[in-house]
Amino acid sequence: MNFRLAPYRVLANNGRNWHILLLSDGRLQLDFGPFALAVHQDDFSLMHGLAEAAMQNDAVVAGCIAHAGVERSIWIDQKYGALLLAFDNVVLRFMPQELLVFVQLCREASQKMNLTPVPLPLAFDKN
Repeated sequence: MNFRLAPYRVLANNGRNWHILLLSDGRLQLDFGPFALAVHQDDFSLMHGLAEAAMQNDAVVAGCIAHAGVERSIWIDQKYGALLLAFDNVVLRFMPQELLVFVQLCREASQKMNLTPVPLPLAFDKN
């Protein structure tokens, strides 16, 4: 990929200074202002799938609400009302309305890249 002015292309952004960028090496950067994370496109599709599954889960109790393995899941932290996206060695914390914003950004970026979020079951065995 040859970008003329910058080593990235903006795929999605919002008014909170959050961006999803396509880097010149093909990875996607989740940019939250002072913090950013670059992931491969397959990992992004899985992360997007987790976020979509969490948005469809109407659980209100603490615990895992979406998962794709031991180190890739979304949890509700009932004490703070936050949603924790655990992905390999990174944990991103979202308030419920922030997760919706993240999903919207993922949808926009996925559409521009012709990527599909990894579908995950809505119900699963928590054992």
